[in-house]
Amino acid sequence: MRHFVLALLALFYPLSSWAVEYERDIMPIFEKKCGECHSNASGKAKGGLKFDDPEHFHGRFAKNSVVVPGDWDASYLFITIYRPEGDPDAMPPKGKGGERLTPEEVTLVQKWITEGAPINGERGEKGTMPEEMPEKPEQFGMEKAPVPKEWTNKEGKKIVATLLKVEGDLAVHRMSNGQVYKYPIADLSAESQAALKEE
Repeated sequence: MRHFVLALLALFYPLSSWAVEYERDIMPIFEKKCGECHSNASGKAKGGLKFDDPEHFHGRFAKNSVVVPGDWDASYLFITIYRPEGDPDAMPPKGKGGERLTPEEVTLVQKWITEGAPINGERGEKGTMPEEMPEKPEQFGMEKAPVPKEWTNKEGKKIVATLLKVEGDLAVHRMSNGQVYKYPIADLSAESQAALKEE
């Protein structure tokens, strides 16, 4: 019934004319298509995300720029659902999780982010929707997601982590469990420091 009502609303009120709400419009899409890996209901929170828990999800916005209110092309969530099927960084991954979002659903998520990603009673800065979309996500200014690498410190201890960015004299890494750590570059081995400069 909900989908029928939304379809009627979309018919009489174009998408551009009504505000998008997370709990009403976006969460049902994520519950259906991403819930197998990202929900309280499934008991899984891959990447630390649970879409059926608005308070939890809102608290994860800033982690790795998952959602940047008002800035859809800087929001990792949007980039991953926009990527073409078969792209190794697309969500949901091919053969895992739920079905892909339809183009209309992707646009609805984009509009929600542009409107400030209102969720849990809070709203961020508003942005603007593009007049037309680039063919490839890389054209947004966000490159393909970085891949995990092996890093070694001066004591010879090794970790496998994804370099997110460098902040001054700190290397910001994401571990496989989703935790983000800031590690002093000076404590890395000479090889790992050289690898940082190549990133």
